[in-house]
Amino acid sequence: MEKVVLRRQSAMSVLFGTLGLIVAMLYIPQLLDTNWFVLLMLVILATTLEMLPIPMRQSLTTLVPVVPMAAMVVSGPALAMWTLIIAAFATPLVMREWNFITAYFNAGQYTLSVFFMALTFRLFQGHVGRDKLTTMVLLGVIASSLVFLVVNHLFINLLNAARGTLEFSSAVYVLFADLLNIAICLPFAFLMIGASETNSIMGPVMILPIVILAYILRVHRLTRDLQIVHQATTRLTTEFDRRAIAEEAARLAQKLTLADIVVIFVLDETGRTLVREVVYPEDQALAYGLETIPESMGGVVWRTIRSGEFIYVPDTRKDKRVRWFSNEVLKDEVPSLLSMAVFPMQAHMTAQGAIVCYAERSYAFTYHTQYVSALASQVSVLFENARLYEELHERTRRDSATGLYNYRYFYEELSTRVSASVAQGVPVSVMIVDIDFFKKFNDTYGHLAGDAVLREVGRLLQKFSGEDAFVARYGGEEFALLFPLGRTETYEVAERIREAVRQISVEFHGYRLQGITVSIGIASCPEDSDTDRDLLLKADSAMYWGAKQRGRNRTAVYTPEFDVQLFVDNLTGLYTFHMVNIRVREEVIRGVTRWSAICIDLVQFGHVNSAFGFEVGDQVLRQTGMIIRECLRHDELACRYGGDEMLILLPEVSEAEAEMIEERVVSAISSYRFQVGDSVVLNVQVKAKRHVLEDVEGGADLFNRVANLFSELQDVAGQSMA
Repeated sequence: MEKVVLRRQSAMSVLFGTLGLIVAMLYIPQLLDTNWFVLLMLVILATTLEMLPIPMRQSLTTLVPVVPMAAMVVSGPALAMWTLIIAAFATPLVMREWNFITAYFNAGQYTLSVFFMALTFRLFQGHVGRDKLTTMVLLGVIASSLVFLVVNHLFINLLNAARGTLEFSSAVYVLFADLLNIAICLPFAFLMIGASETNSIMGPVMILPIVILAYILRVHRLTRDLQIVHQATTRLTTEFDRRAIAEEAARLAQKLTLADIVVIFVLDETGRTLVREVVYPEDQALAYGLETIPESMGGVVWRTIRSGEFIYVPDTRKDKRVRWFSNEVLKDEVPSLLSMAVFPMQAHMTAQGAIVCYAERSYAFTYHTQYVSALASQVSVLFENARLYEELHERTRRDSATGLYNYRYFYEELSTRVSASVAQGVPVSVMIVDIDFFKKFNDTYGHLAGDAVLREVGRLLQKFSGEDAFVARYGGEEFALLFPLGRTETYEVAERIREAVRQISVEFHGYRLQGITVSIGIASCPEDSDTDRDLLLKADSAMYWGAKQRGRNRTAVYTPEFDVQLFVDNLTGLYTFHMVNIRVREEVIRGVTRWSAICIDLVQFGHVNSAFGFEVGDQVLRQTGMIIRECLRHDELACRYGGDEMLILLPEVSEAEAEMIEERVVSAISSYRFQVGDSVVLNVQVKAKRHVLEDVEGGADLFNRVANLFSELQDVAGQSMA
């Protein structure tokens, strides 16, 4: 199909060129009577105007019609025809962009356009050449100029139709743009006609200022295009999405070069493969086909990457550096890409990729290359900034110890996936994984050993979860995972994970850390809940009450029976430690980093159990919980920390406020008369330690500090008993 299009395009170009030159040959006798010096001056003028095209939004246009408009009236169509023929061949030679077929077509279509132009002028004057500037001449010039324009566009559009690139809207736009050019040319044409009445040489001299005007218009348009590039890149400085940057750059490159296809390639992490980032227009993406270019393939794009220099291929059929590709899906629909321009993208002397412009016509990219090169340089810097931003952003998402995502990013992903699950009716499951007896690794071998265990468990979680899963460190020794699976499938994955963890052995400084097990809880949307936080709470509940509290090293799926156990300690009526842990994480997510912790211990409580029995001890704990609840407000957290120890956590509370609450709670417990029988009343002594914890990074950090506070409290209690 491509070869057929090329043959058809070339055949039509040769046909129009031949027809035009045949017509021009018929006017040679008339040409012999022409002033050769005037011909030379007009050829130089026409060539200069052809070399100063004025960029429009969808095309390039020139002020060259001024030459045939005036020359036809002054000396007849022969002078107009041969001036444009010579200029059509001279311009590409001077600009070193020689292409015989293109020059031949241009010469022919200019000649035919002048021929019809002359026929139109005859309707007003009856003859052409040596006319005075009368009203009929003025009308004839205007009418014939419009015919010249229409016929000229007709031939160009016929050629575009032959190669399948004709767009009606674009053709209409270019026609109206050239109408504006005709309006600019008319005064100069009249000036030449009037001056030629007295001296034929003065005519061309009088229209020389149009060259300056063409240059000014060209510079104005180019300056405006440079401003467009500057404005676009300035606007993109706040954009850190690489694809959005690439899309805007491709759109702008197409606008500047009038390319049929613009492709932006970027180097992958290895630096050995170019990956297609964007194709513009988007509807050409499938037809273009090429998604990657390995370095081994070579070609023009890789030459640009290696050299860092712009490469222009005016005719891809004649350049051996071009590597052709085939689209197996759309073999007959791949467009004929006859020219290409490759602009390297480099930042800080490092290759980023390339902007590649393709056109379905040869010798397409003559102008604006300097601005696209500037655009490519700016885009390179924007890509580098986006990469650095992404690295920084990725670091904020990652847990430093394991390399997994952190709990903050987990909450974002949880919200997104649950919303999608509800909207689209697809399943999503939450899995909470907790390492059993993790504290023993830290206590026995140190925190570095604990980190080694965390890393190895995290690695296994990623390995066995699959590509579609989301794995995060939830806090401390806990991990949270998201799966696009239902309850049954997620349970099967959980069991594989649990078994894999049970078999691992972690090497650490000559030690082999073995016997590692995990407890796992699962909750699924929409079966268990259709809100993100509730779903997470239920997975937490399943892990804690269904797995950990029932023997550890097991997987539990959420059931409603876990709900009551999750929130409230049955004995004291305070929150469970697990529930407080969850609440703390939520507050940290909201930005709370300052916590006041009050640690409370009932002194020699073991004597109450031994002297009066555990039933009395439980009764004392129950009443202590009631006292603490009465002393606190609803946003202040209190839980049974373990045995006879109670913990109060106060978010964003000052030292003075924390001291006042501590005194109130200690005083209330110490003065309370515990009625444990018909005639038995007990007074219980309390030890307390208070501390304001600053810059809390998460639940794990907070409760590690709380554990140290309770250790200090026990030391004080032991000293007082000695």
